[in-house]
Amino acid sequence: MIELTGYQILAQIYSGTRTLVYRGTRLCDQTPVTIKVLRNQYPSFSELLHLRNQYTISKNLNFPGIIQTYSLEPYQNGYALIVEDFGGMSLKEWTRQGESLLNLIEFFQIAIDLSNTLDILYRHRIIHKDIKPANICL
Repeated sequence: MIELTGYQILAQIYSGTRTLVYRGTRLCDQTPVTIKVLRNQYPSFSELLHLRNQYTISKNLNFPGIIQTYSLEPYQNGYALIVEDFGGMSLKEWTRQGESLLNLIEFFQIAIDLSNTLDILYRHRIIHKDIKPANICL
C-alpha cells in the first residue's frame, strides 16, 4: 500500500506493468477517489510525461461517461493522479466475477454508452489509445 498525504488508502484495485491503482478517500472532504501511481520507483521521463499529459487532457472534461479528474499530486519520484471514484468496476472485472451479458439489451446499452463517450472524446480531438475492458468502467 502507498501513503499519500491528505488521502486514506483503502485498497489496491489494479496492478499493471506500469501503474498501480488504489481506491481511497480524500480526507479534507471525505470524497471517494481513485489514485493512480507509477509502479517504477524511479520513473522515466516518458512515464512522467504520460501521466502528466493524462491529467492535462482530462482535467477539463466534465461530461457524462467520463470520470472526473481532480488533481495531480507529487508522489515520491513521480505523480499520483487523483480521479473520481463512483464505486464502479471495470468491464474486465465485471465479467471475471461471473457476470455475463444475459441479454441483448444489456449488451447494446453498454455499447451505446461507450460509443457516446468515444464520440465526446472525438469531438474534443482526444484519442484514447488504450480502449480495452480493463479501462471501461461500469
